[in-house]
Amino acid sequence: MMLAFGAWVSPAADAAEIGLNRVNLGWQKPAERQAIIDAMKKSGVASVRLSLSAPVEPSLDAVRIAHEAGLRILLEISLNNRDFYPEDTKRRSAKGKSFDAFRLSDLDPERYRVVIRDALAKLDSQGIALVAVEPGNEINWAGYNGDLAVSHRKDSTETGDPAKIAQGLDRYVDIVRVTHEELQASRLNRDAKLISAGLADMPIPFSRRIGLAIIPAPEWTAQMQRRGLDQFVDAYGIHLYPGGNHTRASRDGLVRDVLSFCGTDKAGKPCWITEWGVANTSATCPIEDDRRTVLIDQVRAVIDRDIEAGRVTAAYYFDWDSPTPYSVWRCGGLSPAGRAAIRPMAD
Repeated sequence: MMLAFGAWVSPAADAAEIGLNRVNLGWQKPAERQAIIDAMKKSGVASVRLSLSAPVEPSLDAVRIAHEAGLRILLEISLNNRDFYPEDTKRRSAKGKSFDAFRLSDLDPERYRVVIRDALAKLDSQGIALVAVEPGNEINWAGYNGDLAVSHRKDSTETGDPAKIAQGLDRYVDIVRVTHEELQASRLNRDAKLISAGLADMPIPFSRRIGLAIIPAPEWTAQMQRRGLDQFVDAYGIHLYPGGNHTRASRDGLVRDVLSFCGTDKAGKPCWITEWGVANTSATCPIEDDRRTVLIDQVRAVIDRDIEAGRVTAAYYFDWDSPTPYSVWRCGGLSPAGRAAIRPMAD
């Protein structure tokens, strides 16, 4: 057992993955990759969510660096990789509202298999075992799924072509199946957890205002379940951004609502929160992070209760150091909010 602030840590907490996101690390120069991972390790980070994004080789190098530093790794597989689609496939235009996205309905499971098989073989050859693999990201939102509608009409209720959305769901469950098969064929990663894509928690009224359609996570998950998802995955991925402009009671309610579809190993599947975060727009140094630290402690309290209940088995804060209000690497060090996000769970 581990000790945290002199308190006994529960078995449920001991088994949970508590970590941080550092996506697209492969896009950094090699020395920068190493410096970022070194800083994470020195700051007490134990588990990290990294991306297998194109180009694949630098992404795998980032995984190697994290592994050599002793970090546990959740590998998110970006579906924004042209090699997963027929050569003449075009992205759906986001009309300037987001980046242009591929359609899930255009995914080619066998092209996907070639890339994943090769990546897992390279990880095997380097002695790298992953904690988990997560194919895709926010596939229930138009920002990452070109089958979902982009609209310039204010408060549009359009979601997209139902037939294409259904085909995309079919294709997605196909690539989850392929991922499961390739993990089972791996020498070192057959025991890695398989997590369905972390789903966006954006409120429908907000998505309509910005013209990017979303299908709520419980509904999207139910549609994947009807296609056989549960026979392949160990947990459902979900993202959680409760915001800071609420009372504590309303914020707790928002978190509970987002996690309402999570089950347990005994009834359904638990959730992995593969992104969660609270914003701090302050750009001062030293950082003024007291208010965000309080909010993060409040959100962690709700998450921790679900960890104890077995409904949540991982929580990765978003994010480490990107130039967004959510980052926790500020002014050359891990902010107080960052320390609160990755603290061990005390009983």
